[in-house]
Amino acid sequence: MRHIIKSFLITVAIVYIAYIIVPTIDFGPDPKNILLFLGGLWIISQVINPIFSIVLLPINLLTFGLLSFILNVAFVFGLMNFAPGFTVGAYNFPGANIEGVIFPSYNFTQILTVILLALIITISQKILYIIFE
Repeated sequence: MRHIIKSFLITVAIVYIAYIIVPTIDFGPDPKNILLFLGGLWIISQVINPIFSIVLLPINLLTFGLLSFILNVAFVFGLMNFAPGFTVGAYNFPGANIEGVIFPSYNFTQILTVILLALIITISQKILYIIFE
């Protein structure tokens, strides 16, 4: 039971991180969309991803875990079609200067924003699960 609660809290933290980094995520007026997003992401990380990782182990090893990234992209695209109020809009990254490293401004289209969102979810999942598991 403690593992389930810990993994769900990690999923909540992942969604919060993604929402802060990509502000064009809109869950809509229905609070069910947030719960649907959290529940779907939790099911993918706890049930679907381990099954696919074992079944497709040689491919997963060759691509260094790219399978979880592809599952997250498919999940976000599926949720955009399934949940009526959930949208991910185009994102205009204003650029940043972090410790002398300059990131130029970039205008992401809607598809690139979904891919960016899935990349943020995948990287933060890997990092948080390594830290807390």
